[in-house]
Amino acid sequence: MNFTQLRYFVAVAQSRNLTRASAELRVAQPAISRQIKLLEEELGTPLLVRHHRGVELTDAGTLLQQRSEFLVRTLEETRTEIMELSAEPTGELRLGCPPSLTRHLIGEALEQYLNRHPRVRVRLQEAMSDHLCQLVLSDQLDMAIISTFASKPHLETTPLYPEAIWLFGPPGKLSRRTPVPLQAIAKLPLLLSMPNNATRALLERRMAEAGLTMKVLVETDSIAVVHNLVQKGIGYTAAPFSSHQDSIKAGLMSGGPIADLVIQRSLVRRSDRPITRAMQAFLIVLQDQITYSGFLAMCDLSAPRRKKRSSSNNRKRLSSKRIHGFPGRSRGSEVADRSGRR
Repeated sequence: MNFTQLRYFVAVAQSRNLTRASAELRVAQPAISRQIKLLEEELGTPLLVRHHRGVELTDAGTLLQQRSEFLVRTLEETRTEIMELSAEPTGELRLGCPPSLTRHLIGEALEQYLNRHPRVRVRLQEAMSDHLCQLVLSDQLDMAIISTFASKPHLETTPLYPEAIWLFGPPGKLSRRTPVPLQAIAKLPLLLSMPNNATRALLERRMAEAGLTMKVLVETDSIAVVHNLVQKGIGYTAAPFSSHQDSIKAGLMSGGPIADLVIQRSLVRRSDRPITRAMQAFLIVLQDQITYSGFLAMCDLSAPRRKKRSSSNNRKRLSSKRIHGFPGRSRGSEVADRSGRR
């Protein structure tokens, strides 16, 4: 049994498919099959059951996957760290974020990151915050941006910035300069995310505290579906500003911040895992994107974009007192509680 055999086996076990494992490893399928066969011969038992849809694990295969995943990951990290001691960032960066942040924050940050560090391979996964935390804890992601402040064992959480929750409606119905009171929301037909969403959970709690109820017409986590229905005048939706900021700029939607309602964007990673050079380099780019690129100022559509800075001596902390999507407000407004999920 050697590292190559275990690495190939883990890739196949995780994907349940030889073709996908071959593409991920960049190794020909016959070579993968040969190494796994040698591993099965050494252990004296089948590890995989092959069928037309892919493969399934035997009991022995399941046990080997459970025991070898951490070992393979640790050895890969060790090799990467040693190689990085005297070289530019290499290896793989496994990153997660909510769908609302993919285009503007993460998309633009990754463009800069890959231009600076072309030897790094990036794997990006979109999911809700609770699922992202589980992926980090299970070593399937190196780090993730979530929409709350996670307080869980083995997770290190760094606050990034607060972002306002907006009410979005058809064109001409709402003013971005006028905060929307909860009483007005109670009278509107709503198109909301599923109940396991931090934005919805916070809004529901605040409405309940005020003795108000919501008229929910549609529940979905599809930003595209909500966007289409709002544009057609079917209803209104509550979401972080970044979810629909392009539609506000283009005049396809109207919107305004919900009074004193914000979520906390945070970065999570496993506290018992080393920070690789690839992760360190991405954090620098992410910090620049948040602080200097005008990301926090995009809530004010008439405000000029901030000039980018490159001096590391002038870098500011990742967290900012300005609330994204809520001009002129500072920290102190209510933030999504720690049990939130998006």
